[in-house]
Amino acid sequence: MRNRFSAKGKRKSNLEQASSHHSVLLLQLATRLGKEVEVLLTRDPRIMSRSPQLLTNYDSLIQDLQNQMQTSIDGARNLQAKCQEHSGRITSLERQMASGNVSGAAPSNQRPPEDARRDLGNIKRQLDTNQESARRQERRVESIEHTLALRNVTLADLEEYVRQQEFSSYDGQLLWKISDYARKRNDAVTGQQVSFYSPCFYTSRHGYKMCARLYLNGDGMGRGTHISVFFVVMRSQYDALLRWPFRQKVTFMLLDQDNVEHVIDAFRPDPSSSSFQRPRRETNIASGCPMFCSLAELNNHAYMRDDAMFLKIIVDTTDL
Repeated sequence: MRNRFSAKGKRKSNLEQASSHHSVLLLQLATRLGKEVEVLLTRDPRIMSRSPQLLTNYDSLIQDLQNQMQTSIDGARNLQAKCQEHSGRITSLERQMASGNVSGAAPSNQRPPEDARRDLGNIKRQLDTNQESARRQERRVESIEHTLALRNVTLADLEEYVRQQEFSSYDGQLLWKISDYARKRNDAVTGQQVSFYSPCFYTSRHGYKMCARLYLNGDGMGRGTHISVFFVVMRSQYDALLRWPFRQKVTFMLLDQDNVEHVIDAFRPDPSSSSFQRPRRETNIASGCPMFCSLAELNNHAYMRDDAMFLKIIVDTTDL
């Protein structure tokens, strides 16, 4: 009988520890969430004005998480209080059973052993119920962690939206600053990253979506000798309203920072090329100028200064 009560004592002790652990976990999640939101707003306070709808949805998600956390914390506290109550009752019953006279009549100041066993059975059922409550709390923590993961996706989308708003243009022109040229050039030569994309830009608010792709060590016929620049038609939500194939003239300009002699090349899209059909994926195949500017020519003018160059892409929108 003594061993049986000892097992019950261990069970209620474990339950109390689990309850406390749940509360700590939830509080840590709430603290981490608040810090991440604070970091985001500190990083770019203009988010409030740039993306009110996304922030409204984000605030709703935060409020829902806070409600879930408070519910879980309250449940954990109630569970811990019940465990403490049961702990006292079990201790009392252990004393009664240890001093009880099971072979004869019970002393007048003690309850009969049968009643103690019956109470012990009731407490066991209550402990089983509380254990199930603890398991529910664990599942709730897992659910909140999953929601936090989804919130991280929303946060990434919001940051990408802000970044796009910072650089996007809607007049068919993009002025693209390529910083850290030396590092990016070395990455291209070693094959670590042979190309990278520009920010996207548009012919109008509801027009074509486009970007450029740059190879600092060249591609195709220009590999190892030239800088290659390509034009990319991207999928957008307004493609169904636009004219296809894409037919607008595209001009590339590598700007001389002394405004002496820019490098300029242009082309008109081939309507039969898949590069200019309505996109079925996020981007079409890039098309453009594999021999845009020779690497040797970069040193003849101020195309490079302070480890940065400027590339301008102009899409003709006069007939749109």
